Amino acid sequence: MIWMQLRRGQLDAFDRRSPVILPTAAVEQHGEHLPLGTDCIITNAITHGLDQAMDRKILIMPTVQVACSEHHMGFPGSLTLTHETYRRTVMEYVNSVQRHGFKRVMLLNGHGGNQAINSVLDQQIGQQYPNLECLVGNWSTISVPRTELISEGGHLSCGHACEFETSIMLAVAADLCDMSRAVDGGIPQRVESMRFDFFGGGVASSYQAFHELSDNGVYGKPSLASADKGHRVLTATVASIQELIESFWEDVKDLQCPI
Repeated sequence: MIWMQLRRGQLDAFDRRSPVILPTAAVEQHGEHLPLGTDCIITNAITHGLDQAMDRKILIMPTVQVACSEHHMGFPGSLTLTHETYRRTVMEYVNSVQRHGFKRVMLLNGHGGNQAINSVLDQQIGQQYPNLECLVGNWSTISVPRTELISEGGHLSCGHACEFETSIMLAVAADLCDMSRAVDGGIPQRVESMRFDFFGGGVASSYQAFHELSDNGVYGKPSLASADKGHRVLTATVASIQELIESFWEDVKDLQCPI
């Protein structure tokens, strides 16, 4: 169920073992063809699909929309928080959840810039709230075994405003896309073993602002995008996240939506 759509008594009826999903996203440039809210729109589409797939027995918190996008600030429209502001924001969301007695939280991330600090949050949440289990993952990483088979572009086709992000946006918010302005982009890492995309990370990393990775704000191949592909990626992603949740918390299958 969607946290903000519930009345107080309805939320209180949920079993405290119910997984609480905290989506984290971003508001930032996505080339000239996708809107600034792309990460939020995609993450919301995934969590709404997950809610339906799991018979509405999970709780979807409000998305952390503005997050860690400093590396995109060279392009107009991007908004950012410092790592510390973001960390404190997420910690206070989680603190609210555990004060209401819930025992399980998943940080479901939809933006690469949040990934490193989310790993820190995983440790801090576990240390500060020993009675709370926290699961942390990126939708794009969790779904790789299923979605890698869908990509037509191979390595470096899926990164940012790319084959998959553009496909999902065409599937769920086509009116916000302008495919006449979609141009493939991306400057590969100079060390081949450090190259990364949705399907794998490099052996090491070194910070680069996004305008150093792409001249046009795109890292990937939106030219290969389609709405049909977007629906397939969404379906595969929801199934992958559901499988992870039900494997990590096996008794979730026995829970029911109380309303």
